[in-house]
Amino acid sequence: MVKSFASRGNLLDSSTIEGLAESKNLDDMLVKLRGTVYVDVVSSIEPPLTSNKFEMSFHRHLSQIHHKLMNVTPKNEILTAYYLKYIASNLKILLKGRAQNKSDEEISKHLDMYAEELIGRRDLIVKALSAENIEQTITLLKKSEFGENVISALDIYKKTSEFQIFDIFIDKAYFDYILSAYKLKNKDDNRIRDIVSVDIDAYNGLAVLRGKLWNLGSSEIKKFLISPFFDLTERNLKAMIDAESVAESIEILKGTVYHKIILTKENVAESILGIEDGFQLMGYRRAFNPFLWDIDGTSIALGAIKLTELEMRNLSIIAFGVEHHLGVKDIMSKIIFLK
Repeated sequence: MVKSFASRGNLLDSSTIEGLAESKNLDDMLVKLRGTVYVDVVSSIEPPLTSNKFEMSFHRHLSQIHHKLMNVTPKNEILTAYYLKYIASNLKILLKGRAQNKSDEEISKHLDMYAEELIGRRDLIVKALSAENIEQTITLLKKSEFGENVISALDIYKKTSEFQIFDIFIDKAYFDYILSAYKLKNKDDNRIRDIVSVDIDAYNGLAVLRGKLWNLGSSEIKKFLISPFFDLTERNLKAMIDAESVAESIEILKGTVYHKIILTKENVAESILGIEDGFQLMGYRRAFNPFLWDIDGTSIALGAIKLTELEMRNLSIIAFGVEHHLGVKDIMSKIIFLK
C-alpha cells in the first residue's frame, strides 16, 4: 500500500506536464526530465535523441514501478499477469516486423527487453528474433504462453494480410492470463473487477469491430473472444458479430453500458479508434478510484500501475510533439488529465 501511494504521489503534476510540452526541442525536454523521477531512465538515452528513445525510457520507468510492486506483494497472480503486457508488446512488434520482412536491425530499433530482463525472461524474444521468417518465429514461440494464439494469428493473417491480427491474438493470450488470475483470487473484489472488466470488454468489443472491418466470417471472429464476459455480455457480442455492417455493430455497442464512450464518425475505422480511446480513458479513471475508497489491497497497486501507464502515454505524446515541432496547444489537446 505504501509503495502504491508513493508511486501515485510521484506522478507529474499538470504544470510540469505543460512545462515539458513547452520544450524547444528534445534536448530541452531531457534537461527538464532530469529534474523529475524519470532522471535515471532518461539519463541513459544516447544521442541522437528521438521520441522513440524517450518512449522506451518511459516504458522502463513503468516496468520498474510494476516490478517493485510485484516484489513487495509476492505471488500476486493478478499483478504478475498484468506484467505480461510488456512481453506481449515486444512480441507484437517482432511478429509484425517479420510479417513485413523487415530486417533484424530495423525490428530491434523498436524493441526494449528491459522488462524481460527484470524477471529473467529475455530468452523468449531473443530466440524469436533469431528466426529467419514469420513461420520460423511462430515455431519458436509454440511452447510459450502465446503459442496457440500466434499459430491462429498466422492462419488468419495469410487470408487477410492485416498486421493487426497479431495484436489481437497476442492480446488474447495476455488477457486470458489476466482472467485466470482474476478468477483464482480476485473474483470477489469489486475494485479489481472494475479495472479488469473494462479491459476485457474493450478487448472483446474492439476485436469484434475489427473483425467486421476486415470482413472476417462469424466463426473466425468468435475465435477472438475470451470469457467470462463482463458488462459487454455474450449476447451483446453475438449481436455485434451477426450485424450486417461495422456501423450496425457500433450501434449495438451504443445500447450497452459503454454508450457514453462512442462518438460515431463518417469513417468507421476512425470510429473504432475513438472507441478504443474511450475504453482506455474509462480504464484510467477506474484505476484512480481505489485511491479514493480502498485502504489497502491489490486494487491500489494495480491502480498505481495503470496511472503510471497513463503518464507514460502522455509523456510519449509530448516527446513526439516536441520532436516534430508541434505547438503547445496541439500537444496539450492530446494529453489526458484525470479530474
